[in-house]
Amino acid sequence: MQRRDILKLAGTAAFTGVMQGCDRLVVIEPRIDFGLDPITPNDQFYKYSFGPKPDLDVTTHQTVIAHEDEELARFDLSFLESLQLMDKEHTLECIGTNPRVQRIGNAVWGGLPLIDVLDALGVSVPAGAVGLRLVGADTYHAGIPIEDLLQGPVWLVWRMNGEPLPFLHGAPARLLVPGRYGMKNLKWLTEIAFVDEAHRSYWTTRGWSEPAPYLPNTLIVNPLDGVAVVPSESIRFVGTAFAGEDPVVSVEVSVDGGPWQAASLDYAPGPAIWALWSWDWTPQPGSHTVQVRCTTASGAASVEEPGGTDPFQGYDGSMQITVLA
Repeated sequence: MQRRDILKLAGTAAFTGVMQGCDRLVVIEPRIDFGLDPITPNDQFYKYSFGPKPDLDVTTHQTVIAHEDEELARFDLSFLESLQLMDKEHTLECIGTNPRVQRIGNAVWGGLPLIDVLDALGVSVPAGAVGLRLVGADTYHAGIPIEDLLQGPVWLVWRMNGEPLPFLHGAPARLLVPGRYGMKNLKWLTEIAFVDEAHRSYWTTRGWSEPAPYLPNTLIVNPLDGVAVVPSESIRFVGTAFAGEDPVVSVEVSVDGGPWQAASLDYAPGPAIWALWSWDWTPQPGSHTVQVRCTTASGAASVEEPGGTDPFQGYDGSMQITVLA
């Protein structure tokens, strides 16, 4: 079973989420040598969009730069490809991620800080601008503060893992907004507008967080909840931990409410990139509860409530599963 199959299964009724109080059990043979790739292949990277994919021609589509409703410049893919791009490894996570639906991935993106692209277009930040209004070709829109542009910095990218940005990931170009959930990282950009009053994002009007900062969260990718394992045989747990710009420095595991034990951090290169962890365990026969938590460089931690605190703010929990041995 490959990672994409596990994540797909996690979004179906066959997955037994503890937070749902379901007592159905998934019975599969877990892979003892299961591991996660630090870089998620393009075809396995999660995809989530506001609505149907837009009808646009990647080669001719233009993005407008504006101040409020006054156009300042515009660019297309040919202009971007004339620039000297740089690579940026960066993790994206959907604000709707939870133990049952794990939408998170890490890629090496090709592009430039947006402020550099604006400079190449001859555009300066207007006096009085407090933020950006971002609009996609699917009519989705979101706002970010001007500090994200100047200090983040926000990146504009048009390549992904050494290839042209796939259409379903936002071609011809998309944004990477450090420290903020995927809902701020717009795809299929049609407009980037400086605004003199903060723009209220689409999902904010529906109860979701407006600033949408990443929260520390810890997920188990393998095994799944209720997996049957061979008694006395060692099994490897693997998963992700992420907190945006605040890098994860430790992951711990607790069995049946017992003391926390250190897991191995197999990949944790720094800010804005996920941590991948593993933990080997030889279970005793019976039913066991296994939970994982993470701690960041600043001392923040995923909360010990497996379901998290408030799903509309983003998952901040420490995932828990039941394992039968």
